Amino acid sequence: MATTYMDTDKMKNVQNGFDTIAGVLRVVSMALEAAIMALKAASFISLGATAWMERYLSNIKPKVDALAKKLDEMGEDIGKSIEMHIQAAESGNTI
Repeated sequence: MATTYMDTDKMKNVQNGFDTIAGVLRVVSMALEAAIMALKAASFISLGATAWMERYLSNIKPKVDALAKKLDEMGEDIGKSIEMHIQAAESGNTI
């Protein structure tokens, strides 16, 4: 049976990187939501001149949300793999 080695500290840094980027994307998503709302209001005043900008941002926001969700999932998966590796190492098993 093969034995694998995991530098858990480095993997925790990778996990933290995914978590950080996901957090940044959530902030970007909130900023996009605010911009969309402002553009909707401006569109009403400008008789639709800014409506295309609102639609453009409305198309981007779901992609940003989806990417943030995937990065969260990847961070969670890395965290689970670190925990499983540590548990296996502590019990004397090889992975």
